[in-house]
Amino acid sequence: QEKPKKGKKADMVDALLEQEARRKKELELKKQQEDGEASKRKELKAMSVDELKKALSKQGLEAAGKKDDMVETLYQVQLLEEALAARKNDLRALPIDVLKKQLAGRGLAAGKKEDMIDAWLAHEAKLVEAATGYETKIEEVLAKMKAELETKTANDLKDMCADKNLKLGVGKEGRIETLLEDARAHGEVDRAIAALTRKKRGEELLAMEQGEVLRLCEEAQADPLVTEVLVERLLAHEADFGRVPADAEPKAKRARKA
Repeated sequence: QEKPKKGKKADMVDALLEQEARRKKELELKKQQEDGEASKRKELKAMSVDELKKALSKQGLEAAGKKDDMVETLYQVQLLEEALAARKNDLRALPIDVLKKQLAGRGLAAGKKEDMIDAWLAHEAKLVEAATGYETKIEEVLAKMKAELETKTANDLKDMCADKNLKLGVGKEGRIETLLEDARAHGEVDRAIAALTRKKRGEELLAMEQGEVLRLCEEAQADPLVTEVLVERLLAHEADFGRVPADAEPKAKRARKA
């Protein structure tokens, strides 16, 4: 015999009960987390200043500042260690074939399981560091843009907003924020970072010995004697010393004749 179908009212009651149970579980988990955090902080606060300094030094961190600051630093270190341990356990649970495939997709070499896990974690840490560094660069570029925009009048900013079809706003600060948001959303900030990165890398390469630069070119399979580079060098020379006649002999040949 078939069970009678539930009505809409019964379905709504079941949905509400399920939602309430889920909410109750989330609150319990949140309370457990808060209690755990409070307990860890309490343990750290019970340590003496000397003990906190030793613990910080053991982690390779600066052992200085107020006690509360040292407690918070150590607490954050503990959170990172717990997250790393949990991530390591997740990777250990993966079949070795899956682990090898995942590493290959990231350009990492296969090996013993623990070595592969360490390589994966190091790769993830590098990505996090790069992302954090990029966010820092974004903030630096935005700060520079903001400083430049602050030198302009409210009417200038209004015109700039109008040129980009942005909301005009009513105040200088609002227009600056609108222009900064637009710069970030449409790649202007990314292009500025790319230009700064390219300039910095160029300065690093120019500071290297010629042999080291040639070695890097070989590793990258980049021809250092491409036409564009030769043309730039020739134009720079002609700007300083005048144009070289097309039928002029190379200096080496003239020297041999002499």
